[in-house]
Amino acid sequence: MRRLGLLLVIVAAFIAAWRKLDEIPLAVIGQPSTTGSLQTEKEATFFRTLREKTGLPVRVTYRPVEMAGFKDTHQLQMLKDGQFDLVSLRFLQNRQAEPLLEGIDLVGLIPDFATARQIVDAYAPTLGRELRRRFDVKLLGLWTFGPQEFFSRTPLRGLADLKGRRVRVGDASLAPVISALGGIPAVIPFDDTRQALEIGLVDCAVSSAASARYAGWTDAAPHYLPVALHFGLNGYVIALGKWDSLSPSQQAILQQAFNAHIADLWRYSEDLHSRALRGGRDLPRSRDDSPDLVVVEPPAHDGHLMHDLGVSTALPRWAKRCEEVHPGAVAIWRERLAPVVTLEPSAPHAVGPNTEPRREPVAETGP
Repeated sequence: MRRLGLLLVIVAAFIAAWRKLDEIPLAVIGQPSTTGSLQTEKEATFFRTLREKTGLPVRVTYRPVEMAGFKDTHQLQMLKDGQFDLVSLRFLQNRQAEPLLEGIDLVGLIPDFATARQIVDAYAPTLGRELRRRFDVKLLGLWTFGPQEFFSRTPLRGLADLKGRRVRVGDASLAPVISALGGIPAVIPFDDTRQALEIGLVDCAVSSAASARYAGWTDAAPHYLPVALHFGLNGYVIALGKWDSLSPSQQAILQQAFNAHIADLWRYSEDLHSRALRGGRDLPRSRDDSPDLVVVEPPAHDGHLMHDLGVSTALPRWAKRCEEVHPGAVAIWRERLAPVVTLEPSAPHAVGPNTEPRREPVAETGP
């Protein structure tokens, strides 16, 4: 009997050791926890339950990027160096490492969710191929925080009222368009923006409505102008070495899980945006007594103006930098996106920075 008991203990220990050996460790870096419910409720939950949902023997270690010990501008290099296995890739923050990340979400080109989905479908294969070639990663899919729009401390009626105001943006690539609108761009990290608004260091700030609400920006800047500067596209990428270590069936199961998760993120982001347009009363907020958003109805020509400034200001600057890294890539970009969006200025009747319908003149675009 003792021998039988000992044998059972040995067998159990062997099975436990075998299962441990069979596990797939997955070190994951997520979005900042301050960005809101899309990270706290959707992304973190997805990775926490990944093993249960897929049946794969994954052992996930998930951390928001602020807990990772490095800046979110180095995500691609960290993956390539083998320090992590999978990241929730922040496109705007990593555009210096890979300019195509900016090209898929260029200023002024995406006015709504339908167009964003079309651009992703058209250009994701090209982006995925170049990320694989340059950084040894596989692109698992793209999603969006939603349109990156304007929040102001004081009332405003449209883009013309940005003239003379200090406007927080998350990256220097957005600054020329703010300058062209007559605003004064200030590049400030997301986590520092609430205080900058509270003390009046900036007058306005750009983010998605859900993130701005959750982070407490709207306590100080409740005036919400729903004109998209860009669309907050992000993605999931996994180190190619980790991906290749999986069997074909494991790869298929993992990809299916991400496809479902990403589809859920798109639906959730669009729902949050719709709720923001209703005044944001039911959006997650930093305080229970946070004021409702004051939703500004922008002039009809503001959308045309943002598009034209993107085409005349952001596109040439991006194209020049992109060609230095990817010769010939801009022609491919145009070919993929031309069926989806207009890559030239609007028709002559569309409103521009110096046309009559604007209430105030806007500074011309500088070199």
